[in-house]
Amino acid sequence: MSGQRGSERRQLTEMVGIRLAPDEHARLLREAQVAGLTLAALTRRRLVGLHIAAQVDDEHIRELRRLGGLAKLAIRTPGLREDGRLALRDIRRAIDALSRAPS
Repeated sequence: MSGQRGSERRQLTEMVGIRLAPDEHARLLREAQVAGLTLAALTRRRLVGLHIAAQVDDEHIRELRRLGGLAKLAIRTPGLREDGRLALRDIRRAIDALSRAPS
């Protein structure tokens, strides 16, 4: 099939045109970039109700794992237990923030 991109196996032949305000367009472009999608793919997923997840790079994941390991050590160390718990709470919040779909 001509006109296919990536792993797309179905023919996308129908079009929908919409007008956006400049700020809406800019927001959608940012969301598409965060999700690692084209603007068309992001819009298509939104229109059909599919989940859109932000791409998280490997560097962030490695850093969160490293910090989690250090926080676990702190929890096991007398005098640092509370600091370790607070650090783990912050790490969980960071993971939650990264896992939310762009709004």
